[in-house]
Amino acid sequence: MTSSDTLLIRQARAGDEKAIYDLIRPYAEKKILLHRSLAEISANLDATLVCAVGEKICGTVSLVFFSPSLCEIRALVIAEGTQGRGIGKKLVYAAEDKALQLATAFPLRIFALTYTPEFFLRCGYRLTAKENFPEKIYEVCSICLRRDDCREIAVEKILTK
Repeated sequence: MTSSDTLLIRQARAGDEKAIYDLIRPYAEKKILLHRSLAEISANLDATLVCAVGEKICGTVSLVFFSPSLCEIRALVIAEGTQGRGIGKKLVYAAEDKALQLATAFPLRIFALTYTPEFFLRCGYRLTAKENFPEKIYEVCSICLRRDDCREIAVEKILTK
């Protein structure tokens, strides 16, 4: 990817599953992200955005609503070699826009659990406590391989229409 390549943030679609899987897999193997099967990725395409350069997908992010006013940014991944070019920020902002379109109650609390809170702070998030998201802890954290030694940091942003 060169600096002149045009980045397109778009809705994930059928046929993107393998590329998304290939982006997530190395991070799942390092236990940074939870493993996602091709079937799970396929079932959640409607909640997933990708960044593409031509036909090549170089980034992805998903949204998960826990309630009408609580949404998580999940599985934000940028391909190695393309990091540091603003793709992550573009995906986060696009995910926020999508969350605002889908939300049915406001204000909308949008959060992430991350090993890189500095990135989210630059996107306007603030540090918070994981305990503020019992829905996440109950549904996902309880099955995580790192549940007993979690070092993820919670960040949150409040969005209004």
